[in-house]
Amino acid sequence: VAFAKQEGSSSAQPTYKVPNGEEVTVCHVIGTCEYCAETVEALEDLIRDTVDEQYKEKIDMMPQQEAFHEITAKAIRVLVTGLENRLEEAYRMMNTTNWAMFDEVGEESDYVRLMHREIQPYITTTRGLIPTSYFRSVCDKFAMAFTNDFYDAIIRLKTISEQGSQQLLLDIQILKTLFLKLPIMEQAAVGVSTPRKTVQTGSTIAPAMYTKMVNKQFKKIEILLKLTGTPNALLIDVFRDQWPGGTAADLQTVMSLKGMKRPEQ
Repeated sequence: VAFAKQEGSSSAQPTYKVPNGEEVTVCHVIGTCEYCAETVEALEDLIRDTVDEQYKEKIDMMPQQEAFHEITAKAIRVLVTGLENRLEEAYRMMNTTNWAMFDEVGEESDYVRLMHREIQPYITTTRGLIPTSYFRSVCDKFAMAFTNDFYDAIIRLKTISEQGSQQLLLDIQILKTLFLKLPIMEQAAVGVSTPRKTVQTGSTIAPAMYTKMVNKQFKKIEILLKLTGTPNALLIDVFRDQWPGGTAADLQTVMSLKGMKRPEQ
């Protein structure tokens, strides 16, 4: 199966587009590589047990093991960036909303619903097909990438009204709730046989380190939106209180999102 490689991203590494349903194939690659790496290690021990003593130290299959580990690492990146790229349409919806003129806070935005529809089945399918440690790695990397992308997406909105910032805060709370549940989402029925060492459903608590990371990442977005919705007269004091490590560039970003003119800044 060929996956579309995208070279034009701002990150140092390429990203990939995974066709619908082909995340299953990537998961099987991960499972197969894990099996092969373990088999190679066992084969090395077996060969050492059968050869003469003077040849034992020459038996080294570590390069073969490393090759399988490298493929696994790349497959995880394919899974993560593949899901990131499935959110492109949602980000377009977010970007085309007129946040500068937004005047009524309601339920979650349509782009949030679309993100949820893309993320949940992809994650639950992945959870059911790859070993626990690799699935946690997918969750960690995707959560980090998503929050960074979302922060950048907000900055690109240029101007956000006070009501717009409140709507975005509502959206981000819903998304945070979704991401806190990623490692424990129920397994979806995928209609394929499940390989060895798959993640079993039943865990109801996400790993503590993952939860801490997600809360920290989303807090930065929440602070940005809260400051954007703060009245101009209170902005400096609230900025110092809410964003202790904030820089002059961060304050400038907030002012720009508020639509403050140069003389006001």
